[in-house]
Amino acid sequence: MLKKCWVVGLGVTLLGSLLVACAPKESAVKSGSQATPKATTIRIGTMAAPDSLPLYVAQQKGYFKQQHLNVDLTAFKSPKERDAALAGGQLDAAVSDAVALSTYVNGKLGFKSATALTGYFGIVTSDASVKKVADLQGKTVATMPRQTPTFYLDQQLEAAGLADTAVTVKEVAAIPVRLQLVANKQAAATILPDPFLSMAKAQGLRVIAQSDPATYQTTLLAVDRALGKDAATMKRFDYAYNQAVKAINQHQASDYQTILTKQLGFPKNVVANYQLPHYQRAKAVPTKTLTQAFAYAKKTGILKQTVKASDYQLQVQ
Repeated sequence: MLKKCWVVGLGVTLLGSLLVACAPKESAVKSGSQATPKATTIRIGTMAAPDSLPLYVAQQKGYFKQQHLNVDLTAFKSPKERDAALAGGQLDAAVSDAVALSTYVNGKLGFKSATALTGYFGIVTSDASVKKVADLQGKTVATMPRQTPTFYLDQQLEAAGLADTAVTVKEVAAIPVRLQLVANKQAAATILPDPFLSMAKAQGLRVIAQSDPATYQTTLLAVDRALGKDAATMKRFDYAYNQAVKAINQHQASDYQTILTKQLGFPKNVVANYQLPHYQRAKAVPTKTLTQAFAYAKKTGILKQTVKASDYQLQVQ
């Protein structure tokens, strides 16, 4: 009797061990088969803005590696440098925006929007007479035409009942120079992303409008034709990205001080008081947003032909 119980017990133990050994790891995205996916290298161009933070956290925490992705992140100081690398075939993906995507469409580069990123803009002023967007009528705004910040400005002017011609645009390419012009009262306002928006607040400039990243999703990750067609790789990428989002939303900016200061251009004194936005999980940029951005691009001469926005939008699974 004792001998039979021992045999049965041994069998149960071996079966349990076998089941544990054969169980797939929780960190891997389940696919049709349990075979280990081939490691894929993705070259991504990032910008100095908090939009890119989940990418760096996913790399730092090993979330990409867990999904068999070798992600190479290259930080660019200006959209011009990023787009030159993108057009030259040096990048598989890039942190970009809806208006910039229209230039890729125009250049027939084969890039599509893969996922919305958590980005936002703010309109700041040092003019005491400007209390709201409507007060910008007849004022000078430092910005660059035909870019997403100006697209946001036009939308805010329209919401305030004003045409885009209600303000005088002072063309200034460098964002730090725009900020300085407003601080020195040489322009009434400008439109800034972070970290410059936080820097403006620290200098005492007032924010008269700020987009909500949960609803205004013009910043995005654009991917090339090959990556866009690789649904399995994109699914693993989104899984790793969402892990990073979950981690970030449970921490404070100071926990990511090195990334924020070294990769994303935040001054240390700004990080100390910076409130991280609530990061959104990977999801498609709304078709309405892309349609509006492409319409703006067509109106301002960026986009040379009328295109269907949904044709340049990947569906996040």
